[in-house]
Amino acid sequence: MTDPPEGNGDRVDVMRIMETIRDDIRRRRDALPVAEAVTERMRTLADETEIDAELLGPLLRGEAGWNLNPDYRIPTHRVGVARFLVLTLKRLVGPIVRLYTDPLVERQAQINLYLLHVVEALLMETARLQRTVDSLRPR
Repeated sequence: MTDPPEGNGDRVDVMRIMETIRDDIRRRRDALPVAEAVTERMRTLADETEIDAELLGPLLRGEAGWNLNPDYRIPTHRVGVARFLVLTLKRLVGPIVRLYTDPLVERQAQINLYLLHVVEALLMETARLQRTVDSLRPR
């Protein structure tokens, strides 16, 4: 970052300091490739909306584990005979329940994946447009 402009005596020229800061930010942002700018924007949005950082990591790395999976397990915390009864009931009732829940989970997983791609495309286009606007601004 460049040194802030000197003020006149005890007076500080806030407008010049802010313009210098904005120029530094603009230069750093322009130096980033578009993909890195999109990643940075996604991190900023996640921070603003207070999304768990553990969710954002797999999204940014392109891992498949972040989305819903229809092969979910329903564990039990019980022990002994109660555990045996609960697990037996789950095995008996599970296929019936899954007839109703699996289509919903699969559809939600598809919607999540589609929306992720839409957001990524929008952020890429926004980053490109921002760079174009920034390059045209001095003219």
